[in-house]
Amino acid sequence: MDMQEQQSAHPKSSSDTQPCDDEVLRVVYATRDDYAAEHGYDLDRIFADLKRREANTLLRKSSNEDSLQG
Repeated sequence: MDMQEQQSAHPKSSSDTQPCDDEVLRVVYATRDDYAAEHGYDLDRIFADLKRREANTLLRKSSNEDSLQG
């Protein structure tokens, strides 16, 4: 599937997933769904927000030069 064709990420219904017995995964899935909902399940908005966060992070970024010098 071409990513350009998909304009939004659809929320998963309870019938789309297997019941999850792992509390950690339930929290991860709920957090992921909340984040997507904040952006209207719009992949372009989600991508733009992630890129904005990435640009503003203080975390060290990896590059090919770093791995070649190590």
